[in-house]
Amino acid sequence: MPKRKKAAHGAGTPGRQTETGTYSRASTSNYQDTTPVTDRQPGKVERLLSRGAVNAIPLQHLVKLTGEPARQVRQQIQAERLRGAPILADNQNGYFLPSSQADVDNFVRSMLHRAYEIARVANTVRLRGRLID
Repeated sequence: MPKRKKAAHGAGTPGRQTETGTYSRASTSNYQDTTPVTDRQPGKVERLLSRGAVNAIPLQHLVKLTGEPARQVRQQIQAERLRGAPILADNQNGYFLPSSQADVDNFVRSMLHRAYEIARVANTVRLRGRLID
């Protein structure tokens, strides 16, 4: 049986992720891109997407379209979002571009709720967690 190396501490490797939402490492950078939105060229994933949740594309379909692994597609989506691409997602339909301000508002509300829940769990573990021998 081949020996396996342990992953570096903190190197999350989701094994059973099935949602179509995003997954990536949180950025702690305070860098703000000041490039005007009009100068931005659509990225690889953004060009594949249509407007509205009814036209959303699930992650696995994006994997087939790009020929890249799911993790790499999610990283590409994250990079495009940080460059200003309005790539939205929901857990039911997949990835899409906004067709209304309501789409943007719902996505932002969802992301902030997820961030709050992640921070709440992390703080609870930090405050109450202990090593078990």
